[in-house]
Amino acid sequence: MNLNIKQLEALYWAGRLGSFQAAANRLHTTQSAISKRIAELESALGRNLFDRTRRNAELTPAGERVCAGAEQMLSQAKRLLEDLSEPEEYEGTFRLGVTELIGMTWLAGLMRALRAAHPRLRLEVEVHNGGVLLDQMNRGKYDVALLPGPMWGRLFSAVPLRTLERAWMASPKMGIPRRVLSVEELSEYPIAAQFPDTIHAQLQSAWFTRAGFPLRNLVQTHGFAVLGEMTRAGIAVAQLPVGYYTPYLQRKELVRLKVAPELPDVEYFAIYRRGTGHPLAPLVAKMAKEHCNFAADAGKGLS
Repeated sequence: MNLNIKQLEALYWAGRLGSFQAAANRLHTTQSAISKRIAELESALGRNLFDRTRRNAELTPAGERVCAGAEQMLSQAKRLLEDLSEPEEYEGTFRLGVTELIGMTWLAGLMRALRAAHPRLRLEVEVHNGGVLLDQMNRGKYDVALLPGPMWGRLFSAVPLRTLERAWMASPKMGIPRRVLSVEELSEYPIAAQFPDTIHAQLQSAWFTRAGFPLRNLVQTHGFAVLGEMTRAGIAVAQLPVGYYTPYLQRKELVRLKVAPELPDVEYFAIYRRGTGHPLAPLVAKMAKEHCNFAADAGKGLS
């Protein structure tokens, strides 16, 4: 009986992600290669490891047992590689998912630092909202995701990065009173927000609903950049990150509104899969914590 790491990886990721194609994406190979490796493993063990009558890749009871053993062996192999390898010697691909706000602020500095520390590493970065990032993490697409939370379970380790300071802002053109506003008063103005699959939008919607004033005049968009422009133009009021928009406040292009009660803060995290994740994931999460800074010029001049 000859088993190898590639066969065990194929079994583990197909079983955990529920799809041969998802496993192929995770392992940078083809679906046919995953099918071949699993077929070889089934032939060697003399057991069907997947239920072929199901639409998704669903493990049989025997497959579950083998998958649990495969997880232990992959974890041991990962630890062995970590013990024997110098970090700068890593040559594989590292896939990083980040939110738009991170891309607008400190992502450039983090990428420069990663490339300097691991020059042979192939870094792939995607920018999406937190809901998409979490969905793709569950599918095994990224090695580390940087996003607001917490919204995940025990599959992932989470390193707290920083709490994002946000505030209600508006254009001076709107003539909104500078005294403390109630939620009811604020709800009378057009509100700009991200789409509901982001944690920022979910917190904002719940905040208005708890106060008894569901949003009526709502302008929805994908990201903070459009929110900021809509707010500067006097089209709507929005919750914006203070660090990034401080220059606009200083130039009087935006004013900060006082509203009671205040919206809860949002904390950002670096998350990665426990046990079988990329060997560099904990180090990348640590570097993200060191670089996390939501100021507008956070990515400039950082090594």
